[in-house]
Amino acid sequence: MQIEINTKLIDWAIKRSSKSVDDLINKFPNLENWRNQTKSPTLKQLEKFAKATFTPVGMLFLQEPPNEILPINDFRTFTNNEQKKPSANLLDVIYTSQQRQEWYQNYVRQQDIGAVSIIGKYTTNDSPEVVAQEIVAYFDFHHNFNDWQTALSTRSTLIEEKGILVMSSGIASGNTHRGLDLTEFRGFALSDKYAPVVFINAKDTIAARNFTLMHELAHIAIAENGVSNTNAYNENSNDTEKWCDKVAAEILVPRAEFEQKYSHNLSNLDENLDYFARHFKVSTLVILGRIYNLGYFEEKTFWKLFHVEKGRLLDIIEQQPKRGGGNYYNSKPTSVSKLFMKTITGSTLEGQTLYREAMKLLSVKSIKAFNKLTEQAHPWSI
Repeated sequence: MQIEINTKLIDWAIKRSSKSVDDLINKFPNLENWRNQTKSPTLKQLEKFAKATFTPVGMLFLQEPPNEILPINDFRTFTNNEQKKPSANLLDVIYTSQQRQEWYQNYVRQQDIGAVSIIGKYTTNDSPEVVAQEIVAYFDFHHNFNDWQTALSTRSTLIEEKGILVMSSGIASGNTHRGLDLTEFRGFALSDKYAPVVFINAKDTIAARNFTLMHELAHIAIAENGVSNTNAYNENSNDTEKWCDKVAAEILVPRAEFEQKYSHNLSNLDENLDYFARHFKVSTLVILGRIYNLGYFEEKTFWKLFHVEKGRLLDIIEQQPKRGGGNYYNSKPTSVSKLFMKTITGSTLEGQTLYREAMKLLSVKSIKAFNKLTEQAHPWSI
């Protein structure tokens, strides 16, 4: 039985999936016929098409394409202030994170653990430098790191010890074929007194992820939900983003320390960018911004240098060889939050959470994989 649907919905589903028409035609030979209304799909074909385009099948029966909007504040800035519709991947990542957040919030309340005290403690009227100093003290960020990865993993652990879930993934719904678009977003924050969430797009460089982590943490500190595409000092961004950028920069590269060190190194700019980026374990863009903050550049000169350096870094990212999936059992806890993984698997072992609910929230399909992840999170259960 063939199903008559508005062909605009076919085009809408293709566009939101970020897949090309040619790729989908290989799987659905009659796709062009569906689009020009010379043929209609069967229900089974429509269900397969919905799955292939990451679209809830019910949406394909609407009269007109829905106007999908982000369920949280959109702090992203794009060229010429264009408005970018959220992709299916971004929407699914946010919805999945919200589901995990809801489960964890209920768990925390049932266990009478209490709220995270730093949530909403500040506003954008507070001094970014003072807030940064207090955040460093609260999370005990007083560490010198040998490399960027150690800096990121250590800070993430310290943040989770305070009850904030830190998730970092480069794919949606655990599907390696659904890579997250770095140009669409770099991270987002889901504020909640009991179960705050920070999400980092793992497609980014390790240096940039360190900044995103601190930027989204600043959002949590002012209890502000939102998705960002910041990579330090975004042009034309709103006041909230600018404030969070300043807090993140001060946490990672304290102004007083940087000013003292930089005043003795005024020779070659390129060498200074690389040297201080390695020293503070941040992106060269953060260092460039700190130099500007110290008054060594005019604004016009800064933005010119900024865009040149940003372009150089994007070229490096594009030229990097595609990484493999890595070790599934090592990357999975980081992608869903190590704290969340340990908590929900423990709850399942205790019989408080059903296996199917836990597996769905973790985007784990096999019981074998779930059991191995559980053993990894709870060695005592073996």
